[in-house]
Amino acid sequence: MDDSLLTGGCAIPARITAVPGAADAAPGGGGLRVADHGTSAVVLENTSAQIAYRIPVTSGARTVEVPLLTPGERIGVALERPVLGPVTWLTPESLGGFTPVTATVVPGGVRYRSANCRALTSRGAAVLHRDASGRIVGAEQLPTASVSCAVGEKELPVALAPGAEVYPYCALGPE
Repeated sequence: MDDSLLTGGCAIPARITAVPGAADAAPGGGGLRVADHGTSAVVLENTSAQIAYRIPVTSGARTVEVPLLTPGERIGVALERPVLGPVTWLTPESLGGFTPVTATVVPGGVRYRSANCRALTSRGAAVLHRDASGRIVGAEQLPTASVSCAVGEKELPVALAPGAEVYPYCALGPE
């Protein structure tokens, strides 16, 4: 249990000063893989027991940075045929109770939920669209102002098609 809300302290750091390593292999095994792909988007999955931190993803001249990807977590990236850059691998303990922010499409917007002990920094979100068979058929990037990384639950107005998947990019700090 995270007692930081009771004690007033928050163990989630504002930044990490570690050197990036290989994108494909984490210490102890596993790494990042493309779990699903489609028109203009992919879903990345972290198959390691480590946290992938500051993942640069490039397609042509466009680069997106995925702030964090916890062990077993998947995240959408609105790029086609991406190339992963060097990743910093962290132990789960190094982030002191961090949990991924989740998003659910609701009528008229998106509901964001964070169980973290402090607000994180929004870096926007990837939105993936699927057809009736589950294939990715489109994607878009939500701007920073349309994504909440605040503690608790917050709904923001965004016009999205029903069934859209929203993957918030919430960073530790403003770096």
